[in-house]
Amino acid sequence: MSVSTPTDDLDNRLVHSLDSFFNGLQISDMGAVVSDWDEIEKGFMGRHHAGTLNVDTSALAFSVSNWMEKICDTFMTLEVKGQEVAARLVEDLDTDIDTRTPSRSPSPSRATRSPSPSSSQL
Repeated sequence: MSVSTPTDDLDNRLVHSLDSFFNGLQISDMGAVVSDWDEIEKGFMGRHHAGTLNVDTSALAFSVSNWMEKICDTFMTLEVKGQEVAARLVEDLDTDIDTRTPSRSPSPSRATRSPSPSSSQL
């Protein structure tokens, strides 16, 4: 049987925060993530001030925070790129519609064509 230490608990909460982060993104609600991080921060700072913060836990906290930052940056970049692609597609569609819109004036062949023999017999 293993005994859980406060450091293990903080380590587990740090790792779990990644799951919480992705879940929050999926359901579009980051409230639980913010709450989790508030609790992690309290535990982290409490151990730091007490001089009991493990170096490995500190490194893990830095790594998890860095991963989340990079993930957020990646999603923001993807959103911007997606908006740029969507804008180009709309422009291409508008251009395509403009080139396919038929002219309202009669075609030259209809304007200069002589009446058909059947219409002149009327």
